[in-house]
Amino acid sequence: MEQKAKFIIIGLAVFTLACLFLFIQTFNAKQDLTRERNDLKTENSTLNTKIDKLTVSLRGYESKITSLTKDLEDAVKQRLDLEKKLDEIDKAKEELNKKLKLQASQMETLSQSPVQQEQPSQTDDTYWAEVLKSKNEMELQLSNLRNDFKSIQIINEQAQREKNSLELDLKGLKRENADLKRQIEYNQKLAEGIAQDLVREKNDKKQIQDGYKTVKNENILLRRQLQSLNSRKVNLEKKLQGLQEGKVDLEQKLSQMETMFTDGAAQMGGLKQKVDNIKSGLAKPVLPENKSKEKDSVDLPAIVVKPQGEALGSAGDSRQVGKVLAVNRENNFVIINSGFDAGLKTKDVLKVYRGERVIAVIEAIQIRKDISACDIKREIDSIKIGDTVK
Repeated sequence: MEQKAKFIIIGLAVFTLACLFLFIQTFNAKQDLTRERNDLKTENSTLNTKIDKLTVSLRGYESKITSLTKDLEDAVKQRLDLEKKLDEIDKAKEELNKKLKLQASQMETLSQSPVQQEQPSQTDDTYWAEVLKSKNEMELQLSNLRNDFKSIQIINEQAQREKNSLELDLKGLKRENADLKRQIEYNQKLAEGIAQDLVREKNDKKQIQDGYKTVKNENILLRRQLQSLNSRKVNLEKKLQGLQEGKVDLEQKLSQMETMFTDGAAQMGGLKQKVDNIKSGLAKPVLPENKSKEKDSVDLPAIVVKPQGEALGSAGDSRQVGKVLAVNRENNFVIINSGFDAGLKTKDVLKVYRGERVIAVIEAIQIRKDISACDIKREIDSIKIGDTVK
């Protein structure tokens, strides 16, 4: 029992140490994961701030691009208007050229005709003056329009160059935005992985806690069982001590019985020798008148010779012989409070009664004066202390 209790205690100690080691390992892993999570959170926050800044700058660039596109559209509209005006001027110029050609042709015809060889009148001079004046004005307007068109072309080229540079900047910003989006997606995936790891860790921690609770409950049960085993051990030790004390008492009784038996046997041998001597006539019987030798004489008890079938405790005898004093299950024998005084002999078969019912059959193996050890031959019910032996 002690060795079993020691093994149980050692197993519980090893199990608690293993649980403690696992708990420390999981706690360290949890701390590492929390540190990594905090680092990733800080990195994610910095990236989010950068993204916000870049989005703000991107919005500014987009607003600039929209304003420049509007200016470019306005310039294009102005260019188209100027082109329309230029076309109209060209058309007017062509018409004037046509008119001039007609006038020249008319003048030639007039100069060739004899009737009209006279000098032109004052009305023709004013007409041609107005025509030349309108022609000069149209040429001035045409030159002004050409200058405006050239300036508009220069502005358009500058706007185109600015547009190209802005498109390049926009492409770079889009690339940066895509890189930041990829970084954010990577961080999100990493955060999701960390979250999954944390969920797994929580589940593992919960399982460990459940296992710890079950182990704790089992430990409590084992402690209770150990306490009950210790109490049973104490009771068994007390019983063992009582049995050892009873054994010592029985051994003392058996030793006393053996000494009494040897003394009685010696006395019986001496008495038998004296009786034989008296029978053979070697010694004279002591008379009652011989008062001087009263002290040396011994009165013999009445010797009763019984037949073999009349001995107490025989197989056919139903008289009470004694009671059961102790039962030894390990060696399969009982001790009864009857011996030579009750007429028992070795190998006598006795029956054990409980009330009027036979519960077992025993056989005498060692006999003393008033106590005997009997082997259990057959047992219907378990023999108890106090059962009657006949």
